Amino acid sequence: MATAVLTPDTGARGIPDPVTFDEAALLFMETQLPEFTGMPLKAVVRKLQRWADQDRLPTQRRGRPCVVSYSDLLEAHARRHPEPGQ
Repeated sequence: MATAVLTPDTGARGIPDPVTFDEAALLFMETQLPEFTGMPLKAVVRKLQRWADQDRLPTQRRGRPCVVSYSDLLEAHARRHPEPGQ
């Protein structure tokens, strides 16, 4: 009888700091920035997914959830909401 062993994909090709969209949304919500204030989690997740699609950020499936680079999402945020004076 053959046995299959599932091993996690530790070599996230091209995604150095992978997070799920749910994890990223929670992190962005913790910042309490105006663009995330008062939004439900699902709305923030959709916003981040939209940014990833628009900016063509690399994503990868790891089992059920899709992961993306948190650094890439931070850069996408900075493009859309630059700091005053920049």
